[in-house]
Order: sequence, then C-alpha cells, then structure tokens
Amino acid sequence: MRKLLLPVVALVLFALQSSAQVSTVEFGKNRVQFKKFNWRYYQTKNFNTYTNEGGLALGKFVAQVAEEELGAIEEFVEYGLQRRANIVIYNSFTDYKQSNIGLGIDWQNTGGVTKLVNNKILLYFDGNLNELRIRLRQGIAQVLVENLLFGDDLGEFASNQALLDLPKWLTDGYVSYVAENWSPALDDKLKSALLSGNYRTFYQFAFSEPYLAGHAFWKFIGEQYKKDNITYFLYLSRIYKSINAASLKVTKKKFRDLLTDFMDLETEKYQNDLKGRRNLPKGNVVTIEEKKNGRDFYRFQANPIARNNSYAMVEYKKGIYRVVLDDLSDERKTLLKAGVLNNQDELNPNYPLLAWDPKGSRILVVYTEEGKIKMFIYDVVARIKTFKQELEGFQLVQDAKFMLDNNTLILSAVKNGQSDIFVYKVKENSIQQITNDVYDDLDASFVAFPSKTGILFSSNRPSPNASKADTVIPSRNNFNIFMVDNWTKSEFRQITQLTNQPFGQARFPLQYNVNHFTFVSDANGIGNRYAGFFTTQRAGLDTLYRIGDEILRNPERKELDSTLKAWEKTAPDSVGYISITSDSTYVFPITNYQSSLQETRGAGDNNQVTEVRQEGDLKFLYKLKINDAVLVKRNVNARPTDYIKKLMEDERKRKTGLMLYQKEEKEEAKTEKKNVLFQTEFDQELKDTTALVAEETMVPQKEDVLKKAKMFDYKLKFASDYLVSGFNNSVMVNRYQPYGGGTGPIYLSNTDNLNGILRMGISDLMEDKKFIGGFRLATNLRDNDYLASFQNLRKRFDWGLTYYRSNQENFPIFDPSDIKSQLRNKLASNLYQFNVSYPFDEVKSLRAMLGYRSDNVVITSDANYSPTLTATDTLLKYALVKLEYVHDNTINPTLNIWNGFRYKVYADINSRMVNAQGSGKFMFNLGTDIRYYYPIYRNFIWAGRAAADFSFGSQKLIYYLGGVEGWLRPKFNNAILPAPDQNYAFQTLALSLRGHNQNVANGNNNVVMNSEFRLPLFTTLFNRPVNNAFLRNLQLVQFLDLGTAWNGKFDKIQRPYAAYGLPPVQVNVKTGGIGPFVGGYGFGARSTLLGYFLRVDAGWPMGNFFKGKPSLYFALGLDF
Repeated sequence: MRKLLLPVVALVLFALQSSAQVSTVEFGKNRVQFKKFNWRYYQTKNFNTYTNEGGLALGKFVAQVAEEELGAIEEFVEYGLQRRANIVIYNSFTDYKQSNIGLGIDWQNTGGVTKLVNNKILLYFDGNLNELRIRLRQGIAQVLVENLLFGDDLGEFASNQALLDLPKWLTDGYVSYVAENWSPALDDKLKSALLSGNYRTFYQFAFSEPYLAGHAFWKFIGEQYKKDNITYFLYLSRIYKSINAASLKVTKKKFRDLLTDFMDLETEKYQNDLKGRRNLPKGNVVTIEEKKNGRDFYRFQANPIARNNSYAMVEYKKGIYRVVLDDLSDERKTLLKAGVLNNQDELNPNYPLLAWDPKGSRILVVYTEEGKIKMFIYDVVARIKTFKQELEGFQLVQDAKFMLDNNTLILSAVKNGQSDIFVYKVKENSIQQITNDVYDDLDASFVAFPSKTGILFSSNRPSPNASKADTVIPSRNNFNIFMVDNWTKSEFRQITQLTNQPFGQARFPLQYNVNHFTFVSDANGIGNRYAGFFTTQRAGLDTLYRIGDEILRNPERKELDSTLKAWEKTAPDSVGYISITSDSTYVFPITNYQSSLQETRGAGDNNQVTEVRQEGDLKFLYKLKINDAVLVKRNVNARPTDYIKKLMEDERKRKTGLMLYQKEEKEEAKTEKKNVLFQTEFDQELKDTTALVAEETMVPQKEDVLKKAKMFDYKLKFASDYLVSGFNNSVMVNRYQPYGGGTGPIYLSNTDNLNGILRMGISDLMEDKKFIGGFRLATNLRDNDYLASFQNLRKRFDWGLTYYRSNQENFPIFDPSDIKSQLRNKLASNLYQFNVSYPFDEVKSLRAMLGYRSDNVVITSDANYSPTLTATDTLLKYALVKLEYVHDNTINPTLNIWNGFRYKVYADINSRMVNAQGSGKFMFNLGTDIRYYYPIYRNFIWAGRAAADFSFGSQKLIYYLGGVEGWLRPKFNNAILPAPDQNYAFQTLALSLRGHNQNVANGNNNVVMNSEFRLPLFTTLFNRPVNNAFLRNLQLVQFLDLGTAWNGKFDKIQRPYAAYGLPPVQVNVKTGGIGPFVGGYGFGARSTLLGYFLRVDAGWPMGNFFKGKPSLYFALGLDF
C-alpha cells in the first residue's frame, strides 16, 4: 500500500507545485535573430554536440572534452548520467543572445554560469577554450546535480521539488566547485570580497555574490573536513531535508556556526597575506572612476603621449554601453552608444574594444551591431569618425591594437572556431593570417627588439611546435607568453616560447623597453607585473622545397627524391630559405601587489604602460614610466599566497612520490637480478606471452572520441518542454466575455472558483518551434476549456496560430425581459487567432493579433417546457484585431519580486460580422499598463502600477471595477447597474481595487493605480538559512489602490457612489477616495503552500482610518 501511495502523493505534489499563475497581461523580453543558424551535431557515447556554420572546430573540442570530463564529474558527484545530454555551442556571445532556448524562463546573473534547460547545456565561445571547458563542466555538473537532488523519475522529482528547498547559493556553488578548480583568480576575488568590509555575515556575502560564496564554502568544507565529505554533505541535505542536520552530522556544528567559522578563518588568512605587499604603484593617476548605482567602467585606454592625460573607456550600466572620450574639456564625448537598457545585466565579454594609435591622435573602436562585427576610427583632432566598416570573415575579435602605422591593425580573432592572430589593413580591408592552429592565441601586440621583431601573444599551447591535430585539447594547459615572427610569409613562421610558468596564467604581453617585454601573471596567486629580458642570436637557415602542393622543410635526400618521383618531377618547383634564431629570456616579477591588476595596456613607444587597479568601489587608471632600477636589481619578491604555497607543496609531494616509486622499481629490478643465482630449472622457460598481452590491455588507453563519433544534420525532433497540472482559476487566453447584463460575480475563467488544468508544451531542441496544448476541467465536468497553439520563433518575425474553446453553462447573456433569460443555456466560445511579433531589440517589440471569434448560445432542451425545443440559437461572430507595443526590461530575482520597468500600449478593434437589429458593428478599445519595480533593500521592493482602458464605438466594452486577480469566491455589488443607454458587447474586470467588491463602479472607461511595498520577511531581515518554503517565501504587503470607471467622455469622470438598497428605494453615498478616484488600503501576506502561491489581503475603503471590518481577499497567483 505504501508503494502505491508514494507515487500518488508525489503526483499530487507535482500538480500543486507546477501551477502558480500570473496575471494574464503578458509582457516578456525578446530574442532577436539576425541570421539563420544551420545546425549539425556530433553524436558520441553520452552527448549530442550541436554546432553551426563555422563552428566545426568548436564542436570537435566540446565533444572530446565532454566525454573526457564526464567520468571524473560522475565520480565526484557519485551519480551517473542517465541519458544522452544535448550540448548547444554558439560561435560567439552575439550568436548566443539570439537563441530561443529557455525563452520564457528567467535567465539571470551569467557570471560564467551555464544556462541549463532540461538536459540542454547552452554554451558560447569567447575566444578562450579554457573558459569554455569550465562552462562545459558546469553544464554537465548541473545535469547530474539536479538529478542527484531531485531524482530522475516523475514521482521522486515531484516530492523532492516540493519538500527539498536548498539555498540557491549552496547548489550553484557546488556546481561551480565541481566544474572549476580553485584558482588564483577566484582566490583574489574571495580576498577582495572578504576584506572589502561590505559583508558582516556570510548571508550578506552570499546574497551579493552567490556563486563565489557557494564555491568558496564547498572549498572550505573540503579543506577543513575532507574532500570526501563535500558530496556527502549535499547527499545528507537531501536525505534529511535539512542543511542544519547535514552540518551536525558532517562537521558536528550547527550550520550558522559553520558559516561563522568560514568568515572568521578565511578573513584572518587573507589579512595575514597582506603583510609585506604594497597596493599603490608609483605613477601618475589619470582618472578615478567610482562604481555605483550599477555603473561600471572598464577597457581604459590612456593617451600614449606622456604629457597628455586624455583617455577613453567603456562605461556600462544595465545593458547600455558607452565608449567615452575624456579629453579634459568641459564634457566627455560619447563616441558610441550601444546595447539596450536592461536589468538583466549580462555583460558582453568581448565588446566594445578600444585602442589608441601610437601618436595619440586616433582611437579604434570595435563593436557589434545586429549580429555583425563593425569598427570605426575616431580622429581626435578632426573630431570625426572614419573608416566605418564591417570586419568581415571573423566570428569574434578578442583584442585589437594598432601596429606600426595607422593603417595596420593586429587582431586576436576567431575564425572557423579557432583563436588566431591576424594582421588587418584598414584601407584595403585585407587580412593576413599569422597563426593557424587549434590553440588559443590571445592579446597579440607588436614588438621590436634590437635584433628581432615579431608579435607577442599569450597562448595555451604546451610548446612552440606542439601538434596541430584536431584531436588535441589545448585547454589543459596554462597560458604562457610566445613570440611569432612577422616577416615570414609562409606557414613556417618561427614561434618561440618566452615564459614557462607552472602555476597561474600569463597574459597581456607588451614591449617594455628596448630589451624587455612585460606581462601580467598570477603565478604567485595575485595578478602582478612581470618582465622578461630578451636575447637572440642567429641559429642558421632552414631550406624549403616546394614540389607540387607539398612543402618540405630540411628534408632528407631520400624524402626529397621520393616526393619528386611521386609528382613525376626531376627538380623542385622552388627553393626558399628561412632564417632561424635562438631566443632566450630571463623572467622575473617587478611588482608585489596586494590584489590583482584589473587591466593593463601599452602606451605607445614612450616607455610607458597603463594599469587599472581597484580599491573598494573605486577604479584607478595609472600611467607608469619604465622602472629601470627594478629591471637592473631584479629584487622584487612576489611571495606566493597560501593557496599557491599549497599547490607548490602538492606538486613537490607528487614529484617526491614519483621519485620514490621509480627508486623502488630499480630496487626490485636489482633484487630480481640477484635472485637469478637461486633459480630453479623452470626459471629458464619463457614467460607466457598471452599473460603479457593481458597485462598490457589492462592499462587504460585514451579513447579516440572523434574516431567513434558520428556527425548528423540537425532534423526537427520534438520533446516535452513543460507540464502544468493541478488546480487553477486564471484566464487561459482571453479576458473578454460576452456582456452578461450587469449581473455578477464575474469569473473570467468560468463559473468555478477552482478548475483542474493540464497543459503541456513541446518544442524542438532549439525551441524555435513550439506546440502548446491543454484543457481545463470544471468541477461539473461540463464548463471546460480547450487550448491548442503553435508558435514559430526561428526568425526575427515570430508568428503563431492559436485555437481556444470555452464552455459555460447558464451564462447571463440575455436581457432580463427576454424569456430566454429564464431558460437554461450553454455558451460555447471559439477563438481562432493568428499572432505575429517583431522585436526591435531584447526589451521592445511590436505585436499584432488577428482573430475570428464566435459565441454560440444554445438553449438547453427541457421536455417539460416545449418552447425550449423550438428556441433558436444565438450566434455572435466577430473579427478581431489587436496591436500592442511592449517594453519590458525587468528581472525576477525571486518569487513575486521584480526589478525594473515594463509597460505596454495596445489597441483593440472588434467588428460584428452579423449585424443584429439595433446593435452597432464596431468596438474600439485603447489601453495601457505601466509597471515599475524599485528595489529598496535586498529583495524588499516598492511596486507601482498605472493602467487605463478606454472603449468607444457603436459597441463598447464594460469594465467592472473592484476586487483582485484570481479571487476565490468573489463578491459582486449588484446595486450599481450598467448605464441602460450603452450598447455593450463584452465585459471584463478592472483590477486591482481592494477594500471594495466587484462593481464598485462600472463603465466603458477605467483608470486603476496601485502601490505596494513587498517585503520578503525572513530572507530580508534574518541572516540565517530558511529551509521551509512557506517561511522563506513569506511576504508582507502594504497596499494602496485607487481607481475609477465611467461612461462617456472625460468630462463625465467622477468619483463613484456607494449605493444602498435597490430602486426605487436606493441611497447613493459618495465613496472615500482622492479626487475622482475611489480608494482602498490595507495589508496582505503571500507565500507558497504545496507549490501554490497564495495571497490574502485585508482591505479597508478610504474615508475612515481602519474603521470597521475589512474586506478579505483570498486569491491564487502572483501579484502584478
């Protein structure tokens, strides 16, 4: 019995948790498609890896890394992948922003976290394969962790989803911990956060930086309580349904005490690390910019002229990028404004890019526009933009600098999924490729030493002549500094490795002075500046023979002869020579900072560099002269941080263990040799060779993933997207009902307070095409609704088709004087709708709907009353047109809480297709709905709304003012009758106005204003974990509502009257309010119970201060 009961309970819980409803006024952000994506995919043992045009190399990389990393992640998480996962990889962030995957799901805070929808892992390439590997591991870990926590079957998932409620920072931090090893960059971020003084408690830290806090917490558990206990801790949280119980079991401490230990011990460790380090460089401060109110500054570019303190930078705030030039005049000049005002705050990792020319007279700006990479050069002297053109042939530009003259650019860019170095001629719009391999070649800059010129760059290649095969996975390697010659035109350019740092990443190489180059490395745990002394000498000439399509380099005589014979030639087509040099460097640190450098650039040929450092919320741009004394003395001791010391110690132990192992092997070999003196007659026999083969096969061989992979063209394959089931009283499609003669209450769904609903969406893998179907069952099993819809989102123009049918018994559509009003009837409404949407950008769109609606009222036959047998049906037919402009830049940080601004302006035109006697033909409606959400503290917000509708024409729409959305058991004021001289075609509600029943006023026009303070009580005021979903989602609300409804023009607007009694004995009393608006105020509470979002409000009408008994409103669904 228990086995049977558990799945039933689980399904009920799933039904309850999946049906929280929102207002039917639809907003929503957009995905804008600028190009058509043609997909192919590699199918390997555990993954389908989808890649589009130009991304074949990325697809190969991701397919190999996914299979390679899966085993280790499964072993750590202690859970295996149950079915093949889908990985979708975009060539750039710009392409990724065009994806429809997850549309309608709130994507917030990227910060490097993978967007995951079901078993889909969505990735983009930013030019750095090391970063791509981390995001891929995050996606795999996310799939496994969700299955670990919530189960992989419907019953287990439903029960755990309803009962298990872990903080998001805890689970996301675990995913981040599994995906990415602790690094100097993370260590520096944690140190800066804990020493900033902004966080007194762990929960303040986790609220502001959840992923960093979560990752650091699990690292702390591994260090203090053994790494094996990390997954065990999470497992116990699931089993016990309590973090505190898991903490007591693993650490013998309460969870809050554990978090206190984390803050104390980690802060103390980083405070001790500051001793002996300095934080202020010796140089000229060009500018100080303060990060505040969401505004940030980056990619600072100081003018290379020594005495010129002008600079350019990128200013970013809420999705808007500005390239700003400060030339020390009264006002800064904006060279470029791009992006869309959006609270999503998802920063483009690559653009805009800036660079000064060596003379400080021109600024290069590289940016994206409508999916294309574009550039211009701003002439500072003439104050004009020149060379406004598209950079064709690239998928991404990672870095750009001027090289030698104003017409030549050196680019680190992505082409065909590979990050390579290119030289670009601006006037000629021509490209010369310098490197061409699977490794990432970043941060390229030109260098000229006395005996050699070339291009410095940072790369994750393990050596200068590393393999270029497509099976190579370069993201295993750290970044080091290399140099490639720039004069050789052939593919045989000499590449020299200039650094070899086992810890940390070496980036941003530049020429420092005549014999030195400089770069930034976090090899000691902090991003410091290093210098390298460069020397070179000639090492000879290499000979190149071109024979047909082949080029031989220093071939042996036999190889040359065989190649000539194969091409049926007697002599090479051409012979060439390449000068080879022997290069060497001596690398040493020249700074010992407390925190890492944020940015660095060269400043022309004037022996200068620029550095950007951050102290708290202040960013400092420095211009620094070459420190010749440090280059001579080489006496800066950039001592390693505790984290790097631990890495060094682990590496020492590893090498010591390897040496001991090798020593033991040698001793065993000697012993075996000595034992030969005591051998038996059988010892001379040969060993069994089959045993040797068996031993060799036991050694695991690296699997060639690509060899076994199959490639397919993408074909439409549909799968379930979501399922909604349970109880529901919201509007499915249309808020307008046929006019019911002024009686109520009004149910916009049907006459039931609660209805059973089942709604399912299916889509193709890319979610470009969606099918939606569902039905709602009334408690009488007859007043049911049905929905079927198809939406095509593949191109910029989105379009769809919808069919909706609603049934309702005994709908009051007839005039009370009509005998039919006394008879039982059944209303069947059918809506056929075509919708189209054109997004201007991510937050603004124009939407249109064309439809046909029929309302058919059938008199129910009654054998005891013969007129019902001959009564004719009433059929109303309408042609519908709706046009709306929608703006929505909000984010949804938690349930029922938004930040940002949204509004829509719309117009409806309804035309009767059958013109009944005495009725008009057209109904017009103009309206707007404006909402603003202002964050006060954490998730405590003020929400304001203003909405208005104006109906006119020969037929009108009547609005009944009062009540709330989703009201269970609504009350209706029957004393206020609709104007008898108006011809109403439809009816709906004007919401919300609390403190009053439905129909405190009515008319063909209405205005409603709402003010709410929403306070998530426990999560805002208490710095402790709240495991119970009801308490964690508990919100207290203080509200003030104003509204009015009237007939006719604006001069007819007045405050509604409260009517007591019925005609002919009726008393009208002016209601309390402000001006022409009736008002209500009060308090409310909201929370989730078994997955439903429930609201309860107590409202008083204006006029008396909390006098009398309040009106109570129990409702389902979210607030506006």
